[in-house]
Amino acid sequence: MKLLLDSHVLLWWWCCPALLSSKVQALLQALDQPVVVSAATLWELSRAVENGELPELAPVVWELPQLVLDEGFAILAIHAQHSLLAGQWHTRGKHPQPDAADRCLLAQAQSEGLSLVSSDLALRGHGVPVIW
Repeated sequence: MKLLLDSHVLLWWWCCPALLSSKVQALLQALDQPVVVSAATLWELSRAVENGELPELAPVVWELPQLVLDEGFAILAIHAQHSLLAGQWHTRGKHPQPDAADRCLLAQAQSEGLSLVSSDLALRGHGVPVIW
């Protein structure tokens, strides 16, 4: 099982792991399976810094890719297939429409056979395994 981390999971892993479920904590501590972070997550965090929502990340925003790699996680690029699938996500079912970053994560998880790690209930029911 390969894991794709939602942005809040990455942040909580770094700053306050107690906010993570015990299952997620165990999975990330063990590193028995590959863990990836989407380039969309880095974009989302950078945007949050720019908007003033995460000022504490401002000093390290340009170091985020290296910090991810230092954790032993990989960075998943956004490929054309991911973009096309994310753009069409609104046609999939009757569930609430996820935002652009979440659609990208869902598309990447589906395309790459990843389990999405997130506490976001809106990501459930879209045909992608979600772990919390």
